[in-house]
Amino acid sequence: MMPYKIPQGRLNPKKEGTFGKAKKPYKGKNKNRTGDKKESYLSHGRISAKVSSKNKSGATTYEKEYLSFLKTLDAVCFACGQQNGIEWHHVKRYSSDKKDHTSLIPLCGIECHRIGTVLSAHGTPLKWRCTFSLESQQEAAKVFYDEFVAQKL
Repeated sequence: MMPYKIPQGRLNPKKEGTFGKAKKPYKGKNKNRTGDKKESYLSHGRISAKVSSKNKSGATTYEKEYLSFLKTLDAVCFACGQQNGIEWHHVKRYSSDKKDHTSLIPLCGIECHRIGTVLSAHGTPLKWRCTFSLESQQEAAKVFYDEFVAQKL
């Protein structure tokens, strides 16, 4: 029996095909061939980098006041009732919705908010939405917001 020979020609990656060719540098959104950010040319020959909307802070001064008010509260977790390690979760209908900084509920940091495996807003989102309806979350968020509005008056 003859040993199997690798066919020469088009299947040899060193001679032909995309395997042996040098790859072009990544040319993604807002990047040029060297990987630097694109620049926009303004009037009078000035050059400035384009500002991405992702880098802008979405909170207004009023919302920032509300966020600082929430930090002063001794809130308990909306899901489990613990009082330590509270983080504020934005209540949104869809994940693509813009964050409403006035619609927040308190959740304990790791277990109920971020990476919990039993019941978590971001760790198990389908189970979270089945357990706590959007309406119940919005009602709880409204209680905190109403307290803030009452305090401001």
